[in-house]
Order: sequence, then structure tokens, then C-alpha cells
Amino acid sequence: MFSRREFLLTSAATPFLAAALRGAEPTSATPFPGMITRMAEPENLEFPFAALNSAIIPNEQFFVRSHFAVPKIDPQTWRLTVEGAVKQPLSLSIDEVRKLPSRNLKATIECAGNGRVFLKPAVPGLQWGHGAVGNAEWSGVPLAAILEKAGLKDTAVEVVLEGADRGQVNSDPKSPGPISFARSIPIEKARHSSVLLATQMNGADLPLSHGFPLRAVVGGWYGMAAVKFFP
Repeated sequence: MFSRREFLLTSAATPFLAAALRGAEPTSATPFPGMITRMAEPENLEFPFAALNSAIIPNEQFFVRSHFAVPKIDPQTWRLTVEGAVKQPLSLSIDEVRKLPSRNLKATIECAGNGRVFLKPAVPGLQWGHGAVGNAEWSGVPLAAILEKAGLKDTAVEVVLEGADRGQVNSDPKSPGPISFARSIPIEKARHSSVLLATQMNGADLPLSHGFPLRAVVGGWYGMAAVKFFP
């Protein structure tokens, strides 16, 4: 899930999707009072699992996993870019994305570190309990439709999803400087019906902490592939 734009652009066999952003100050939603703070900055909040009473987790209770600070996003200038091993590079506004045929998908997102606090011996990383997991109904454009619109070249083997959230990694291994959060998935998976570029979560526009205005939802894979502020 961690790649560098400069490195990725050197790969002719990799379609590359990213968000081009220019700045308005973001606003942060107030989390559900019962949420457990695992890290304050960047914001990482755990759903109180004992409060589970529905198969679908409300947006305000859905766990928040952030690797870097929420980026500054202006919906008026935001663009989804598709480039690399494609026949027709794309640059789409959020309104253009929303006008494409969409579908709904009920899918689980779970952090790969869910339950880490119970490991013996202890391991580094956010000490999640049981609540770094949740089900939601996502609405958006199948990634396959975007790839079809761009036209994949025969050399394409993976799709790289890159978010607008950037920062410095200081743990081992350290990053060489500020990097973007990114993840690659094989073409076969990218074309699967379980992969969406979601604009809505449980019938509402994506909350800022969950990737507004667009995020990936990769059904059947751990949450690290569900790149936010997508791509």
C-alpha cells in the first residue's frame, strides 16, 4: 500500500490512478462519543465492539484508520487522474465521476492490525482491540469501468491506487522524504465487481475521515488496499 509517485511513474506496465488536489481547509466530523482513540494525530479511532447491534456500522461509529493527516481538499479543483499503461489518460472531476454508472456494494473493511493488542509477545503498531473492522454499504463507480474507459494496454499487470494523504515515515524502514499512501492490486482483482471507487457510504457522501470525495473499496482484501482520498 506504500509507493512513491516518482517511482510508480517509471513503470510502463502500471496504470496509475491518483487525485490531484489543491487546497481548501478540511473540516473534521465529530466522532461518536464512544469511539476509542488509538492515536490522536493522525486520527485513528476504534469502534467500541461491545456496542455492536447491527450488521451495518453507522458512519459516525465506523473505525478510522489514518496513516497521514487528512489532506486539504477542494472539490472544485479535485481531479481523478488515470495514467501509465493506458491508451487514453483520464482527468475527471468529482461531478464527472458521479455521473458514471454506479452500483451499491455491502462490504467489510478491516485493518490488518485488528486485534494486535492481544498478541503475545507484543508487536509494534497501533494497539487495536476488536473494533478496527466494520461493514458498510458503499456506492460508487466500479474500478473496472474506469479502466475500460481509459483502455488498458496489453503490458498492464497491476493498478496502483494513490491517495492524496502524504507524510514522513519515521519508523524502520524510514521513508526518504514525504510519501503518498498507495497500494497496488493485480489487474484481475481490479476488474472484479467487488472493487469500487466509492463516493457514498451508507447513503451519504463520504465523511472526510473516510476519504471524501472518493475512496477505493476492495472487497475481500484487508483495509490497507482501500485507499482513501482516492485514489
